[in-house]
Amino acid sequence: MLGNMGNMMKQVGELKKQMKELKKVVVELSSKNGEVTIKCNGEMKILDVKIKEDADIKKLPNIVKETINKAMAEVKNQSLGKMDISSLNIPGM
Repeated sequence: MLGNMGNMMKQVGELKKQMKELKKVVVELSSKNGEVTIKCNGEMKILDVKIKEDADIKKLPNIVKETINKAMAEVKNQSLGKMDISSLNIPGM
């Protein structure tokens, strides 16, 4: 029982270390036409949003949504590449 607890604590420590690494993943992505730029990190937090002054106001909501979704997908891909869960013995995974 104590051996399992020690192993679990080691895994928690490893997971915390990997979560810190995710903070270092930063993606900056612009829309096709360059009107919107989104910067986010591996914790899926948006760090910055830039919108050009001459952006098309009518299309802006869709452009922002598209750009955020693309940036989040890219951050997810990069984050998964940095995470190593193979050493973790998590039931059901």
